[in-house]
Amino acid sequence: MREENKQSRYKYSQKEKETLKVLKMQENDIDSLAKETTNQTQELELLRKRAEALAGKIGVTPIPKTPQKNVPSKSLQISKDEIPSWESLVERANSEISEDVILEDLLSKEEFNYCIEDVQRINQEFSTKTSIWNKTDLSFLAIATALQTARWLIIQKLCGDLGQTIDSETRLNHNDKKIKDSVNKSNKSFQNTFNTHGHRESNKSYKSWEQIIFSSAPYDTSVGSRDFSENLEGRYHRYKTLGHDPILGWLFGTANFITDTCTLSNFNSYRIDRCGTPHFSEQTNLGVIFYETFDSIKEDWLRLPAGIFAQYVHLKSDVFTKLGLPVPLIEVFSEQLAGNLYRNQYDSLCMLKDIAIVGNQAAWSILINMVISLIHGLFYNESKDGPDKDIYEVRTRKILLISNTLASSGNILYCAISEDWKKLDAGGILVSLYRLFSDVRFMTKVKEEFIQKELDKVIAREIAAIDSEFK
Repeated sequence: MREENKQSRYKYSQKEKETLKVLKMQENDIDSLAKETTNQTQELELLRKRAEALAGKIGVTPIPKTPQKNVPSKSLQISKDEIPSWESLVERANSEISEDVILEDLLSKEEFNYCIEDVQRINQEFSTKTSIWNKTDLSFLAIATALQTARWLIIQKLCGDLGQTIDSETRLNHNDKKIKDSVNKSNKSFQNTFNTHGHRESNKSYKSWEQIIFSSAPYDTSVGSRDFSENLEGRYHRYKTLGHDPILGWLFGTANFITDTCTLSNFNSYRIDRCGTPHFSEQTNLGVIFYETFDSIKEDWLRLPAGIFAQYVHLKSDVFTKLGLPVPLIEVFSEQLAGNLYRNQYDSLCMLKDIAIVGNQAAWSILINMVISLIHGLFYNESKDGPDKDIYEVRTRKILLISNTLASSGNILYCAISEDWKKLDAGGILVSLYRLFSDVRFMTKVKEEFIQKELDKVIAREIAAIDSEFK
């Protein structure tokens, strides 16, 4: 019996704990049966000696025991109906053995070593079957690595570097006449479309749908913000107002247009007074803003499409200006980071360009992997590579994983030596990381299945031997 504080090197599921208990119970049964058999043998031997002694006293010569030769032995077979159910075995084991049983209770050191050696043999066999150290696979590895390396060099030349900032030569000033004319044209087109709806004044002092589309963006106002301890940084105010966020702006900017308010990246909100120069007049909150937005739309449904349209026109007018629109969402989590990017002339269009570059890098990397995988699959030969195609696919995935890793490592090394991280193959690195997780997971799964199959062969032989003992 093991000591109470003895720890196992393995962790067991509930099913495994039950199995170990049943095995321990059966081991106890065998030990008990062996002791009982030994005792009975000793008793029979004692009786035999007494019988021989008694026979000698009365002058009877005992018949000598002659060994039987060439007599076929028949093992005693039992019916399978006599085998107890597993549930009954577990119930009995739980009643007889109170503590948990671990493998160390059942196996000796020699048996453990045998099991470990057997698993090592199977692992070695798997490694041999999935090795890519042959002429064909090494050729594929060299070609795949060369193609992936050439890919990031060519794409960098064609698409340019990552992290390119605003080109002031191609951008317009925020008050450029072309922008103003485009905004006026769009507003008049919306007005003409809904001209039959008519001008409807609000009974609750809300802006009418026409006032919404023809008024300036309330979140373009910065006058009076210092009175509320808010520093909008003048010309850089766009990254501090949620209305200018290319994503969040569709919610907050639309509500700001309808209610004449300004919501900042810290979610502080203020009313904008348009008497004289538009300015911050009083602080409010998002709950009030969204309620008033809903209440105003109930009064006139057209104010919602008018607010969305006004938001669309304003974002469109700002996106191609020399200051552009800030990178979306960042200002909510880190206003400092958003400010650094924006002041360094990195805006949402620059981000979209980088996304396109990364997308091209990843797409071409994936395409090369697909071509290599397809062609390598055509070289599969069942008589040479074995009947299990999953084993062969492990070799394919090893080639792809290693080639992607080598190409990505080369790119990182190049960027580090040149100290130019704008040439980073971000898309290829992302694909390499994906392959690292997906391919390793696949290879682990195939290896587990291979080991299980090899172990099942041993178990199958044992079961066949056991089955021969039953009727």
